[in-house]
Amino acid sequence: MQIFVLFLLISVSYSYLHLDFKRIDTEQQLNDFTRSSPLNVVVFVDKQQCNDDNADKCRNEHQQLKQIRDLCTGDNIQFTLSMNSQLAEKQFNIHVSSPKLCFFRNGFPIIYSGENVDSIQEWLGEARQRLTHTLDDRTFEHDTQATSGSTTGDWFILFKKSNESNSLIPIWEGASIHFRNRAIFAYVDLDTNPNIQKRFHLFVTPTFILFKRGKMYRYEGTSWQQSGFVNFVEREYQQVKAETIPPESNSFSFSLGDAAKVIPMYFIVIPMICLVIVLLILVFISGFNKKKKTTCERTPFQVKID
Repeated sequence: MQIFVLFLLISVSYSYLHLDFKRIDTEQQLNDFTRSSPLNVVVFVDKQQCNDDNADKCRNEHQQLKQIRDLCTGDNIQFTLSMNSQLAEKQFNIHVSSPKLCFFRNGFPIIYSGENVDSIQEWLGEARQRLTHTLDDRTFEHDTQATSGSTTGDWFILFKKSNESNSLIPIWEGASIHFRNRAIFAYVDLDTNPNIQKRFHLFVTPTFILFKRGKMYRYEGTSWQQSGFVNFVEREYQQVKAETIPPESNSFSFSLGDAAKVIPMYFIVIPMICLVIVLLILVFISGFNKKKKTTCERTPFQVKID
């Protein structure tokens, strides 16, 4: 009972300390907030870290949060606070041990990994523009130029299903900033792009493929962390087998494929149909000639003379 009361007092005091911040506590509130404007910042904090032993730390944290809020206001970015650690873990794989800043650009989140408040404004300026792309069946080859030698640059693409967790998105967005103007990061939703799924035989998701100089390299690492993706693009791709990029599927190739299945049947069916038609014609001609011959023959006329 004493532990519960102590925890309640800590929670109330921490909430009171952050009373001057706009807060969100539920997933629906988070979704509504991130859709309310193009640029939004959510700072996740852990209320259990504040107690009598580190009250000074909490007051310092409060001042830092106010600085961040002022920076966001100056940059026309909406700011809010969340103390829901379960929401942070579920949505973004964030285990809150200290304040974590999540910046949403048109709904795409990116996590600030620095520790210095003074560098946040510069980072907000860098992260303000979303560098990742979204590809589909129609735009994939046109944008990547994959089979023509990646003339538009190197592309590192995340292939995923619509209903898969979005916790990868902040990591993917963070890695894209690291490779500004050197490699392009992109997404493909396989649920709405079946041609791409068939083309690259993507039956296990999520799948990560680097397209570089006319070859493709599959990321086989088990670490879905920003550092793992960065290392793969920079050097570790050389340690996996380079694959030939399959050609783009189009309506003509599909028609040829269908024809290849249908033509053998035609070699059997069509001659049989033709043979039946010929036989019917011969039977018809034979019957017509027989009838004509019968009508043309005259019956012998016999004259009886008494």
